[in-house]
Amino acid sequence: MRRAFLLAVPLLAGWAMHGFAQQTHPSGGTTAGVLGKVLSPHGHSRPVPANAPHIPSVAEDATSLGSPLVLEKNWRVGVTADPAAATPEFDDSTWDVRDAKSAIADVEDEDHRVGNAGSEAMDGSENLPGGHKKPFAWFRIHLKLAPNHRPVCLLIELPITQNTNMTLGASEPGLDVYANGRKILPEGPHGDATFRYEEISRIYHLGLDPNATDLTLAIRTLYIPFGYYSYTSFFSRRTFRIGNPEDLQRGWDLWFMHSLFERLPRLVNAILLTVLSLFLLALYFTQRGHTEYLWLALHEILQAPIGFIDLAGSLARIDQIWYAALVLQLVAISAYLYFEFVVAFLSLGKRWPITALRWTAPILAGVGPTLFLLGGHGWLVVATLVFVGLGTALWMIGWSLFIFVTLIAATIRRNFEAGLLLIPLVLTIIGIAEPIMTSLLSDSSGHPYRSPLTIQAGPVPIHFAAIADFTGLLAIVLIIFVRFLRIQHDREHAQSELAAARSVQELMIPREKLDTPGYEVDSVYNPANEVGGDFFHVQPLSDGSLLVVIGDVAGHGLKAAMNVSMLMGALRRIPERSPAKILESLNRVLTGSESLTTCQAILFGANGELVISSAGHLFPYLNSQEIVLPGGLPLGAVPEVSYDEVRLYLHPGDRLLLLSDGVVEARRPTGELFGFDRVHNLSNQTAFYIADAAKEFGQEDDITVLTVRRLAQAVAA
Repeated sequence: MRRAFLLAVPLLAGWAMHGFAQQTHPSGGTTAGVLGKVLSPHGHSRPVPANAPHIPSVAEDATSLGSPLVLEKNWRVGVTADPAAATPEFDDSTWDVRDAKSAIADVEDEDHRVGNAGSEAMDGSENLPGGHKKPFAWFRIHLKLAPNHRPVCLLIELPITQNTNMTLGASEPGLDVYANGRKILPEGPHGDATFRYEEISRIYHLGLDPNATDLTLAIRTLYIPFGYYSYTSFFSRRTFRIGNPEDLQRGWDLWFMHSLFERLPRLVNAILLTVLSLFLLALYFTQRGHTEYLWLALHEILQAPIGFIDLAGSLARIDQIWYAALVLQLVAISAYLYFEFVVAFLSLGKRWPITALRWTAPILAGVGPTLFLLGGHGWLVVATLVFVGLGTALWMIGWSLFIFVTLIAATIRRNFEAGLLLIPLVLTIIGIAEPIMTSLLSDSSGHPYRSPLTIQAGPVPIHFAAIADFTGLLAIVLIIFVRFLRIQHDREHAQSELAAARSVQELMIPREKLDTPGYEVDSVYNPANEVGGDFFHVQPLSDGSLLVVIGDVAGHGLKAAMNVSMLMGALRRIPERSPAKILESLNRVLTGSESLTTCQAILFGANGELVISSAGHLFPYLNSQEIVLPGGLPLGAVPEVSYDEVRLYLHPGDRLLLLSDGVVEARRPTGELFGFDRVHNLSNQTAFYIADAAKEFGQEDDITVLTVRRLAQAVAA
């Protein structure tokens, strides 16, 4: 799964300098990149002697085509730009004869000959159309056919091997097939423009007259003198079979099935990635706080199509430029998503490498579109290619260093989940390097060396790179499973702590109406969560007075609940009866707790006198009129603070309304607040009615409402 990332680093580095030399392909298209330099006008390395020896012509016997005949001997190989080499009348008697082996010896150049005196005697460019600009390597073979033969076809079969890396315009050069001088187009997709697509096994219907007994096959390809695609390794990647259409079609069908089996592990991996991404999205929506699931899901969604695009490209269904643009664009964007996943997964803070990679990431959006500029010219095109190509390559190198260094450092710090992510990356490096190294080896018979790390599961070869992909999937599943269990355990532990805190809170905050001589107290407490940050304390005193304290601890959850418990415990121990002194004592209790609490303390005298002191809490309402109090700092803001007191008088029947800000801040889904106006309009209603109205409006915070009404003297007596 991580293979595409690691391959993209050297690939993008090469792409930055790739494509500036464009040459016309013999079939009418363009060949870009490394081939441009090779195919530009140049002289050849080895002149041929003027008096080249004539080699007698040998015709391969194909008179009995009961089964396809493999053309593996008596190929005439030459290098020339003369188009007449495609015709049967062309004199190839001076050309060297080569057998179809994995590597053939170099041949002479027919267009440049040197006389006996060592000077150039003839320059083929003078007599060839357009001058000697692009030489071709020609492979000619003469065959003898039986009279009245059946239709004859040619199958050019490729080996069943999976590409070790993606090609980008510097792929296998196309070839042209001529039968008795007539150009033959192959069957299959895009047979008229094969050079633009990945080379595949193809059948050529030669269209010979049944009475024709002589057949000259001429294969023309671009002359590449060195490198992996040099003409001297032409036969190492192709097998030529001639026979009737039915037999060759069966051979092609077998090649096609083997190609599917070759890529089956990647297709299975793509399907598993799709399923995993959907599961991760579902997990994210159930656990919104864990953004690593979202980043990883998006990363897997972009990785999944690469296997199917690779299959379509390998079967010549997608133009190579489109293929490269799609794959590289998906790789670039998914690399950024994987980077964000690692940052969220390891909870990394702001660091300069993270900031640098984020700010430079927009350049990745230009990877795919810029590939289509490879065929253009001009300084603007060149500048764009260099800017996007080099910028993307440097970003990918920075990405690789960041991912590896970060995961290794986390593993050293005993983060075993990071170690699990590191394993598939290391295996991917081995999976990339191993086929590249073994592809350069061959056994004693000349056949390609078979990788010892490839497992054969029936007809399906499982390469080590595929094992790395599946290991990556397994590592992610294990990480998700372990993390899910840990999160569930933490949640259960937190819920048990919250349940215990709620039990304590219910014991400390009165739920039943207390006996309060001379006053009637109604209270409603609706926490927004399992435990709340609001609290109130109602305490009848021995002299007939009544002490009421209401407050709101900032925040929610267990921490707020613990502060509530601490304040309620302190209220039971404080001997003071002055509201201002009570607030000062509570402030000292909260000093250093890094928590702010708004609070009001009210002392209701037996004779109706009312003493109020406020620490930033909402103003109370007396008979529907808001009482404006002096401002006071919330508890816990500063170590030492004093509070003012306000004295009022309650007549029999007067009522004081106390409430927390959860009432005012109730909010509808549209964003509309409950507000002070509604509180004012409802201030003469019961505590239950006000609390229920705010809750139905849209509760977002703890709701606490208290009403204290002074009773008539007769009732009090």
